[in-house]
Amino acid sequence: MLIAALDPELYLKSARTQRRMLRVLIANLSATLGADTVVKRIAGHRLEIDSANPDAADRLRSVFGVAAVERVVRLPADGLESLADAIADRMSAAVTGRSFAVRPRRLGSHGWSSQDLAVAAGSRLVAAGGFVDLSNPEITVSVRVVERVADLTVERTPGVGGLPLGSQGRALALFSGGIDSPVAAYLVSRRGVALDYLHFALGCGQADHAAGIAHQLAERFGRGSDPLLIVADIEPLVGELTRRVSPRMRQMALKALMYLAAEQIALGLPDTRALVNGESLGQVSTQTLDNLASLDRLVKVPVLRPLVGLDKMEIRGRAEVIGTYEASARTRELCDISQGSKVSVATRPGQLAAIAEAIEDLVGQAVTTAKHQRLQDWIPGSPS
Repeated sequence: MLIAALDPELYLKSARTQRRMLRVLIANLSATLGADTVVKRIAGHRLEIDSANPDAADRLRSVFGVAAVERVVRLPADGLESLADAIADRMSAAVTGRSFAVRPRRLGSHGWSSQDLAVAAGSRLVAAGGFVDLSNPEITVSVRVVERVADLTVERTPGVGGLPLGSQGRALALFSGGIDSPVAAYLVSRRGVALDYLHFALGCGQADHAAGIAHQLAERFGRGSDPLLIVADIEPLVGELTRRVSPRMRQMALKALMYLAAEQIALGLPDTRALVNGESLGQVSTQTLDNLASLDRLVKVPVLRPLVGLDKMEIRGRAEVIGTYEASARTRELCDISQGSKVSVATRPGQLAAIAEAIEDLVGQAVTTAKHQRLQDWIPGSPS
């Protein structure tokens, strides 16, 4: 039997918020494991999972809101001695020759305490060849007793935690497929925001590459959100943009084009509340505080930047953990149109607004090129 232990943050919420988030989480679990999955809430802020999916445990660990996945054996808890015997029968082989600690938790009315159970089961396991170490045991024997039933944990693995995907609404991620944007997407998703993915194509097959990484993220962490893949082809617009804008301002002009087009696309999507970007403060010349502040003033929708305080090595480390680094490292950098000129690091809002006005028609053209499809329908070689 599988048990999903919920992220502690969920049960710090109000009862009303808990109920709403649990409805979202249960729907996501069903989407992840299959429609025939039965999810039952049990005591101790846990969910009991009955699923025929052979990969259920692995899939559960990637569902936001699940802090840990436990494989348990259910035992009768009719009496102290019989329960201690049952625990010893199951765990004797595991603790023989190793240190252990019995960690019981108990809910309900019993004629004995959690400490009584720890002593009774522990004495039997010592007799089986184990030795007690309460400070740093090799084996932790976890048992949770609720009234007349006990769940003995035989395996426990961490989940991704966070808030249920979709419980905080929806946003549009600007997604290059490089190292930064998948990590930004993951971090915002982990806080409960469902995403659609927008890629600005600049040629060389990068749209297909970015779509593959977005698909990888959604398959692992995005079940239940049914994300869109949106590809806007701006490669034909770059030549005209560079003609209109001075070399020093071209990088910010390109950023402005992307921001304004993304805003228009987002406003055309149902329930989209923000943009998500992988920018990190000071990482490159367009990501100085002055430039980011000017970009924020250019658009009316909020811009979420979960990487803003992380350096490149921290971002890389997170990409390795979520499994996107290897693919992202192959992404080509195609956004430099400065032609070797110094790039403005302190663009004033008025300057950027003037640039936005000068390229307004290009923004409109970028939006008209945007092609939408469900990300789950994407196949390699056909990103849009």
